[in-house]
Amino acid sequence: MNSYTERSDAELAVLASDDDQAAFACLFGRYNTMIHAKAVEKSRICGVDITDDMSQEAAIGFLHAVRSYDPSKGASFRTYAERCVDHILTSAVRSYFSGKNVILNNSLLLDGTEQDEDLAALDATDVEGLALSGDTGSSFLVRLSELEQAVARMRLKGLSYEETADSLGISVKSVDNAIQRIRQKYKASKRG
Repeated sequence: MNSYTERSDAELAVLASDDDQAAFACLFGRYNTMIHAKAVEKSRICGVDITDDMSQEAAIGFLHAVRSYDPSKGASFRTYAERCVDHILTSAVRSYFSGKNVILNNSLLLDGTEQDEDLAALDATDVEGLALSGDTGSSFLVRLSELEQAVARMRLKGLSYEETADSLGISVKSVDNAIQRIRQKYKASKRG
């Protein structure tokens, strides 16, 4: 049985936990719809569109399931994976509502080297007013999710990735991902 598509989820999980990338890719392909659906569901609970952030968290939960699955415990891989994804998403929602993602600063560092003057003057307490003002900086700010705004502001205050992650109750990888998305959105706003 050489084809990964013919293997059970449990077999693929065992192979993937031993760093078999093809087995992981096959298994992730089988569960991608479930991961995305759970992320969308939890994003709706928050009342804002943070589907990208929730999808990343769900993928991390799935990766944890793959790495820690033990078929000898009697649970099917599907059941275990769904529980792991649900657990990490519930933690992410809890963190979202805890107030840890409050915007702490009123300036943004967007490209890692210099601060855009339009964005430096933005007041985080009046995001709606900024959106209505129509300047380049405010229209860009509105494109950022609340998480991205919080991460950018905390980094500007000099907090490390680890300190930012701890303050927001998210993983260091989520901080890095948010910064990458901010940079992409900033570059896109400058092009068009």
